[in-house]
Amino acid sequence: MSADRYGALDGVSGTVPPAVIGPEFVDAGSDEVEDVFLPSERVQYGDEEATVELRRLEDGRLVVLAYTSLESLVEGCGEGQPWLSVRSDYLQQIVVDSGATEVLWNAVLPDDQRRNAAAGGAS
Repeated sequence: MSADRYGALDGVSGTVPPAVIGPEFVDAGSDEVEDVFLPSERVQYGDEEATVELRRLEDGRLVVLAYTSLESLVEGCGEGQPWLSVRSDYLQQIVVDSGATEVLWNAVLPDDQRRNAAAGGAS
């Protein structure tokens, strides 16, 4: 299975729809709701939106990868993976808005799909 990222051909239906989220989904510092960590495209200082990476599974489902801790994200995606944290109660809305069908929790990606800093850093 190839690494499907925003803008990459998914091999089934053309291009994957963008999973863009705005500032309303960024953690506002609430202690009442836990954060989840999502792989994303690189964000620059001052950006008001971020693009969540989506993955197409071998059976055709489009999923949002989500991690319960930053350590789990690094273990699953590599040290060079850009990420963002959002409140867990926003996750379902991100799934719907992105066109994904579900969330895949704490997935460990194959080595050829990981972003490792030692291999030239995240791009």
